Amino acid sequence: MKLMQIFKSGQAYMQLCPKDKELSHSFPELKIISYIKTASKYLPPLIIAIMVWQYYMHAQIAVTTITVLFALTLPLQGILWLGKRAQSPLPLNLVDCYNHIKAQLIEKKILSKDKNLSNKLTFEEFMKLINLAKIHLGSYFGQCDDSSSPSIKE
Repeated sequence: MKLMQIFKSGQAYMQLCPKDKELSHSFPELKIISYIKTASKYLPPLIIAIMVWQYYMHAQIAVTTITVLFALTLPLQGILWLGKRAQSPLPLNLVDCYNHIKAQLIEKKILSKDKNLSNKLTFEEFMKLINLAKIHLGSYFGQCDDSSSPSIKE
């Protein structure tokens, strides 16, 4: 996958991920997304402060340049990580949860039962299913009273 494709996939995945706090304990990408948004909010004033510091304190230009470049790459690194994460396959414990949620959606006739399962399950597909389940099944979509249902834990 090319670097620009990974970057675009990361941006799309960032928009796709749900903003639920109860899911942030199971999925690190939700925390990464909040870090990216916080960094993009506070980085411009920080970079200006670093440049002013360099001007008034006569700091070495190399140290300032490296600090600014590092600060600028932090959100980009997060988006690239999200792009790789979106295309990576689901682990086995999340495949069980995916199948459980999909079965609930098929039972309620929201999804059709498709015979073709040739596509591999990725985190992007799982987040699409979670968003669909959140809309149609409510906020407790994957939870049952019995302990036989799989939980979303990674």
